[in-house]
Amino acid sequence: MQPRTLFRRSIFPGLGVLAASGLAAATLATAGASASAPPTPKSTVNLAALAAAVNKAAAQPSFTTYAAGYGANVKNPAKLKGMKLMIAVGDSQLAACAEIAQADAALAKAVGMVPTVFSTTGKISDLVTATSNAISQGYNAIDFGCDFNPVQIAPSIAQAKAHHIAVVSYGATPSETVASGEDANTVDPWALDSQIAVDQAVLQHHGKPFDAIGIVSNVNPLLETTYQPDLKKLCPKCTLTDIVVPVPNWFTTLQSSVTSALLRNPKATAIFPAYAGMLSPMVAGIQAAHRTSTIKTYLAFGGGTPEMQEQAAGVGHSIIQSIIGGYPVWTGYLLLVQTAKVLLHQAPIPESKAVGPNRVATPQNVAQILKTGGWGTDFVNGFRGMLGLPALKGSALFKAATLNGVMTAKP
Repeated sequence: MQPRTLFRRSIFPGLGVLAASGLAAATLATAGASASAPPTPKSTVNLAALAAAVNKAAAQPSFTTYAAGYGANVKNPAKLKGMKLMIAVGDSQLAACAEIAQADAALAKAVGMVPTVFSTTGKISDLVTATSNAISQGYNAIDFGCDFNPVQIAPSIAQAKAHHIAVVSYGATPSETVASGEDANTVDPWALDSQIAVDQAVLQHHGKPFDAIGIVSNVNPLLETTYQPDLKKLCPKCTLTDIVVPVPNWFTTLQSSVTSALLRNPKATAIFPAYAGMLSPMVAGIQAAHRTSTIKTYLAFGGGTPEMQEQAAGVGHSIIQSIIGGYPVWTGYLLLVQTAKVLLHQAPIPESKAVGPNRVATPQNVAQILKTGGWGTDFVNGFRGMLGLPALKGSALFKAATLNGVMTAKP
């Protein structure tokens, strides 16, 4: 995330102290003083600086902040007309992944390409099948990404490239890009996402130690573990215990895993779910453990519209303190521009610059994000201009920025 304008007031009025539950004896070493121990020293954490950092991350980004990094416009974009594009995200059941694919396909259609969105269920075999279909059916390019490590299908990617199919993804790490052999990648500033999540958690705990639970899936170690050293550095006396729930099990065992973890750790007051797709079963697990009044959650990378709707109302509004991620529409557009450059044999956007802005959805700003899309509209014409397309105005511009209103709350 790049520097952004701060909100005029803090998005964290009150900053109420989080109470710890006493359901059972904790199995972890717990931070804080006992009744007979000396009082906990006053925190030396700069809470004002943490609040400023989180406020920045919660503000609406601007396309111009990133445009210089995206480089030159695509040359001769008319040559894209008629080219076939296969789009296969890691898991179509996850809203953010599905919305990225839809945005990618929408911009591809606008330039005259013929996109196909391949439905996936989180299994690597789905992506192998999508690649095989692209090869057998004469596709020109494949776009992968979202909840997926391309190294897992490196042999399939090699076969696609042997058939002169361009392979581009979203969300791989630089090392995964090299190891998988794909042509180009668009990335996400995970380290910054993780830091903001830790900043927010420490801020809401007033800089005092707390016990936390992490939920990981071992899909992307860089994303899923970066917050651990960040928390250790900012809060050395905090404790953290991870539970591992593979992606295919999110809707079958994640709820019970969260409930069990909370019962084992009755003093835990924070959960760091790696991905927003975990939120619905996670909240159900918190409810089953009767911990809705004592648990707050942070991070939840990659939120789609349904996850933000859960944050905006009901018990999720008090529990889910952050959903951090890039805007699916912006992400899908950037992926298509990167693919267009590869297809037309132009230098792709350098991986360090092929980054979209992330924004933190909080209980304070999520309603506004759902109402407007949250990322503005300037990116639409910014990317269209890179592809030689005319600018949109009025309702057409708003629809393009929000997938025909999918990314906004219903009236």
